Amino acid sequence: MTTKGIAIHYNEIALKGKNRPKFEKMLYYNIERATQKKPERYNGRLILKDATDSDKKAVLLTPGVAWAGDALIIPRDINLLKKAVRKIGVGKQVEYDVKRVDKKFEKTSLDLKSLLQRDAGLEPKKGGFKMRIDIMTDSFIISYNIKKGLGGLPIGSAGKALSLFSGGIDSSIAPIEIMKRGCKVDLLHIYAFPNDSSVMESKIGEIARLLSKFHDCRLYIAPFYVFATAVNDIDPRYELVLFKRFLLKLAEAVAIKYGYKALVTGDSLSQVASQTLDNINAISFGIDIPVFRPLIAYNKDEIIDKSKTYNTYLSSIKEYKDCCSLTSKHPSTSATQEKIKDLERQINIEKVIEATLKDMKIIEIKPLDLLNMNK
Repeated sequence: MTTKGIAIHYNEIALKGKNRPKFEKMLYYNIERATQKKPERYNGRLILKDATDSDKKAVLLTPGVAWAGDALIIPRDINLLKKAVRKIGVGKQVEYDVKRVDKKFEKTSLDLKSLLQRDAGLEPKKGGFKMRIDIMTDSFIISYNIKKGLGGLPIGSAGKALSLFSGGIDSSIAPIEIMKRGCKVDLLHIYAFPNDSSVMESKIGEIARLLSKFHDCRLYIAPFYVFATAVNDIDPRYELVLFKRFLLKLAEAVAIKYGYKALVTGDSLSQVASQTLDNINAISFGIDIPVFRPLIAYNKDEIIDKSKTYNTYLSSIKEYKDCCSLTSKHPSTSATQEKIKDLERQINIEKVIEATLKDMKIIEIKPLDLLNMNK
């Protein structure tokens, strides 16, 4: 009997020793959540049967998946294998990759590879159309049209983090970079509207829903006006840096209250004025929770490429009144801890945070139609 589907492979999970079943179970759940279909364990492999192109895209964007390819499962008969390989690879130069999962099979991986190169009727070529053949106990699995996935670890295996989220390109993909390491990541957004009613109708709600395809996402929304009122009399050169400091301290307060183990930002070193080394130091001192900056060494074009891969780019570039754009147009690039401490005392930053938290709201984000979102 011949079966079609998607072959799904992981790599880092395989290194988890006795904890491997726990990680596999999380990956299994995340794939089912992303596709609304149950993958099947097939002799140590994950196969998603009756899968569509949309399912494949969703699988490839599931943290923990190293690669996925179209799969054909056939009985373990070499003549059937040669026939199937010829049909899949017709008109192509093929690179074979053979793995003998069943060590009792009479031919080694190299033997079968040589046989296919000689007898399958296709021109073998290194770097050509890749075709992987797994020798299982009762079948061959032929994988082709193979594409690289996100890799990493399944979401839910490494705790949870809170990400500062402006809706821009960088802050929209930084959470996904941390999700790849197994974290659930929720979002904290500061809005500049007179009230919060428009937030979910803007690109903020749109991107939050896109991110929620990875896991049910919590969005914290808090007002900008408390901070904006407090900084009326400070030197405008330091307004942006002080705002970024306020964001981190607010996020730390939320993290402590709701049990997050780390904070995440979309900072890229020296990309903008608030992200110089001096200003990052001035913003970050005294924060007791780890601050992850997954984009810190990325160039802007690399960040844009990532956002296109993650399908957040078009939403991120939509117009929106970002709070950072409302602060100083000519910010200092070399703030010091001493200066920021002085400004914190001047505006009584703890009271600003306390008042902001009182007006903060929590929105639970669950995509209404995961299948449509994956298309």
